Amino acid sequence: MLLLHVAAEARSRYSHYLGEILRMEGFVDFAECDLSEVDASQLAQHDLVILPRAALSAGQMDLLVDYVSQGGKLLAFLPEYQFVQRLGLRPRYLGNDCGYLHIDANHPRLQGLAADPVQILTPSVVWEIADQEATTQLAGVQPSAQAEDTSSPAVVWAELGQGAAVLFAYDLPHTIARLRQGNADHVDLCFAGLDGIYRPSELFVGQLPVELMLIPQADVQTAFLARLVEELAPRPRLWYYPRADQSSVLIMTSDDDWSTLEQFETLLAGLRKRQACCTFYVVPKTKLTHNHIDSWEAEGHTFSVHPALEADTVRGMKMQEPQSRLIVPMLTENIERHQREFGRPVHTIRQHAVRWLGYVDTARVLAGLGVRMDMNYIAVSPYLGHLCGSGRPLRFVDEDGEVIDCFQQPTHWTEECLIHPEFVFSFKWTVEHALAETGEIIRQAAQRYYTPVALNSHPVSFATYSSPLIEGNWDAALAEGMPILSADAWLAWTEARDQIRIQIDADAITVHSAVPVERVTLMLPPGYTVDASAGEIGRQERWGRTYTTVMLSDLSAGNTSQIVHTKE
Repeated sequence: MLLLHVAAEARSRYSHYLGEILRMEGFVDFAECDLSEVDASQLAQHDLVILPRAALSAGQMDLLVDYVSQGGKLLAFLPEYQFVQRLGLRPRYLGNDCGYLHIDANHPRLQGLAADPVQILTPSVVWEIADQEATTQLAGVQPSAQAEDTSSPAVVWAELGQGAAVLFAYDLPHTIARLRQGNADHVDLCFAGLDGIYRPSELFVGQLPVELMLIPQADVQTAFLARLVEELAPRPRLWYYPRADQSSVLIMTSDDDWSTLEQFETLLAGLRKRQACCTFYVVPKTKLTHNHIDSWEAEGHTFSVHPALEADTVRGMKMQEPQSRLIVPMLTENIERHQREFGRPVHTIRQHAVRWLGYVDTARVLAGLGVRMDMNYIAVSPYLGHLCGSGRPLRFVDEDGEVIDCFQQPTHWTEECLIHPEFVFSFKWTVEHALAETGEIIRQAAQRYYTPVALNSHPVSFATYSSPLIEGNWDAALAEGMPILSADAWLAWTEARDQIRIQIDADAITVHSAVPVERVTLMLPPGYTVDASAGEIGRQERWGRTYTTVMLSDLSAGNTSQIVHTKE
């Protein structure tokens, strides 16, 4: 599989983010090359070529059309009019500024996928299918989430000669960036009518309809992309989780917020009862000492920093200057203080009041300070659940397409946003209502979307009013077979998985890991048969399709594991 880039062209800027999406979906066997360096012999070495949005020369169009005609497979995003005409489509020279993707869940290639109507937040173009025999619509774009009688093609499958192409009428990686990171036009502005603190959630006001907050819209689209990769060129992929039977995880965090030691102990007792682990974000002037942290770390918990302003303990959250002037010094000083005071690294983070800067400016600052996973994208009124359309970790990307080396890990809820009786950003729900809403998110995450769920509980809140909700969430997750992990443990797995590579040959699959990995699972689509000695072999149904799974244990850094296979 070959992912093309076009370094000279701004419209292709999300191609590297597309590589991040492919890795997130477990495809780690692809090569990368600039389109200007590709010739026919190089294309012929790959079973699938992935083309970002790009303006192709006549010669480049000839090259790709010949590749497909001779049996190659192509996946292209928002291709130019001249190119699609050669692949069985008729451009209408019309476009949509936004719309909803309606996946045809009844199509034989797509059966079993979660096919909720989801937003396309970037422009799409209008095509007609010119060759009805060779070209099939897989998804349509419509102006609303409600199904209508007519739609223009959003994604089509086109047969050409001995090969095939899948063409997207929109730029999927750009749409994923918008779904996950919000509207950059809202930078440093408050839109939700709350308390004057600019949070990541403000980037979604006006973009994310409240009725869609329970659907992981980005995950629906990346799972759709993954199915199309498998249909074009079936191949092994890494499962999202270490074990083959895992379908989700619960990522547990706790913001210190100057809680008492007794309140910490109350929360820890609930975690111990369930053999669960948590990452605690520690404020300046915390009541915790080295001894407390040493003792609780021995139980598997981790401790990072909860950056706060001096005013948070003096003036009760009131800022004397614009927040945009305060974030960089706040992060720098708090991280340095935490490392100096407790001798602990800061790998994951959440700010007090989830204060943010710019679009992805905070993520860039955090990456420069050595932070590798951000937990600040937390659902705040009017939202609950999938604020970012996902529960999956994915690196940030800026508007120029530069990937930032810090993972965005969405947080789905915190108790004070749901059941606190007074806070301006609280829904002020009953515990019973909150349990019903959050329980359904957990169930769907495990049974339908296979996406993680992350939540937060403050020790002071857990000990005084929220334990019925949080314990109910823990028990709902455990009932679905979801391990309860700390954010730092989840980061460790995410980074280890991110460094695994697969090489697929005619009779063997070679797995290489750059770091030690206790356990990893490969998923093989129908048509693959593996040698019984390859690892722990099983079968799992995902998205309505049965996969052969191979679970490998104790991979050491730099070494390889080989799986002998045959393919129909």
